[in-house]
Amino acid sequence: MQARSAGAVALTIISWAARAAALAMAAITVILCVSGLTARLNMVGAIVDLTRALPEIIAGYGVITTPFGGIFRLDFALIAVELFVLDYACQRGAHALRAR
Repeated sequence: MQARSAGAVALTIISWAARAAALAMAAITVILCVSGLTARLNMVGAIVDLTRALPEIIAGYGVITTPFGGIFRLDFALIAVELFVLDYACQRGAHALRAR
């Protein structure tokens, strides 16, 4: 019984971390769509580091210019979606462990 409870707590913690990271990636994706906003917020170094942290297969994939003068990074958006899916899966797993 305690193992299930501990597993549910661990999955909940992973879920919260994935959700926070997904929200951050989604916010960064939106910020990049506006021209100059990244430079004003001093995020250029963080964006370069995030791009380097991505796997080479996806890094730089789907960079599209926006009408606002910025860029839409499909790779960042895909990572955000994957993190939201991980969040959902962990929440479902934690719920299933608690229901037993």
